[in-house]
Amino acid sequence: MRKNISKAPQGNNSVMPSTAEIRKIVGASNRFGNKGIKNQQLTTFEIFDYLPLTAGENVYNFFQNVNTRQFPFTNIQENRLQVGETMVINRIWFSIITIIKDTSPVQIASVQTFEQAGLTAIYLSQFTWTNDNNRVLKDLSLTNQQAEFNRKGWNTDNNVFHLETDITIQPLIRFMCPLHKVAQAIVPENSFIGCHVAGVGTLLAPKTTY
Repeated sequence: MRKNISKAPQGNNSVMPSTAEIRKIVGASNRFGNKGIKNQQLTTFEIFDYLPLTAGENVYNFFQNVNTRQFPFTNIQENRLQVGETMVINRIWFSIITIIKDTSPVQIASVQTFEQAGLTAIYLSQFTWTNDNNRVLKDLSLTNQQAEFNRKGWNTDNNVFHLETDITIQPLIRFMCPLHKVAQAIVPENSFIGCHVAGVGTLLAPKTTY
């Protein structure tokens, strides 16, 4: 007697998401009505933005008006992702760069952590993340990225803050990262403070995925 061999349902070739981050991207995108994200090219995504550093207490709105800056101060041209692009914010870190004045193109003298730059007080600053004016991260201190208090620091030089939750950025949704920085007595000349955000993401794949 011939056995009855069941067949997989036809017409659905989507691959089951393999990680929590990818499942988060697909699930959130589906709720936005963007069901095609699961068919885009998976990638590692990073965005960053640098603003002039001042000594006084100040609020830096990273990614706002990013169209007024160019590389190497940023790697995006507007504070929203393009069609087919999404990302999960896995990691955030803030750093200090100094430039050589009056050079064209801009010459970078150094890229440093707050500790390396002698600006450890900045670790007491706090940041918020907003997607379309909705707060998804609120008043997190930068001590989370300080090596001594970093849950994933593992050494005295690791200044990357790994989030406890998967926060997504959806295509065409404007985002911003306000940082409330504490005051210092003095800061290095020609210095900038920057915000880097990285994680799993997607790129538009109009033909196929690799």
